[in-house]
Amino acid sequence: MPCVPKPQQNTRNASFNPSNAQYACCFQQLHANTGATIIAVLHIFLCLTIYPILVYYLTYHPQKTSETSINDTTPTNSSDNLNTEMTKFELWAECFLTTLCLITSIMLIVGLRLENRQILTGYILAQTLLISLLFVLFLALIMGIKHGLLHDSNGDKKISLHEELLIVLEIFVTLAIVTIEVWFLTVVLKTYRYICDKYNFTGGNREENV
Repeated sequence: MPCVPKPQQNTRNASFNPSNAQYACCFQQLHANTGATIIAVLHIFLCLTIYPILVYYLTYHPQKTSETSINDTTPTNSSDNLNTEMTKFELWAECFLTTLCLITSIMLIVGLRLENRQILTGYILAQTLLISLLFVLFLALIMGIKHGLLHDSNGDKKISLHEELLIVLEIFVTLAIVTIEVWFLTVVLKTYRYICDKYNFTGGNREENV
């Protein structure tokens, strides 16, 4: 009796199509791999642009504070010291977020180049952490925690109209960044799905074939 090949269990993987619409992004105009690469390059460019500015402010402001404390004999207010400490804390927090974003973007490029699911999983977890931290910052702005808003130590209102407008601007900018980063994460998740389906179809990562 002739050997008739049985239908393989790979019926789902045998229909793998890299051009499938489920792997597309940006209104079906780009492949998810291309979109994720653009996202990584954009993040690296922004981080390399912002990071020197943050380092400059971290090194410049302490010198400015010490110079003013030597030359100025007027008594300092405790609220001014609090604002100075909050500014330093914000700068260090922004440096941490920028460094995290830079590292994760490099991870994304490496993961895309090697088509490695483990590296992409690490990026997705780190990006989720970054979005969570940005969302916490957004909540802090909404609740008035940032800058010790709205009242000083005596309970008197001390915020000017200009400062209120800046806070509102920060709220909208933070919300916009969170929204964009969530959308970026959905693109990377499509890329992860594409690489997983390709792995199931070919049976190996790209670096295993190099």
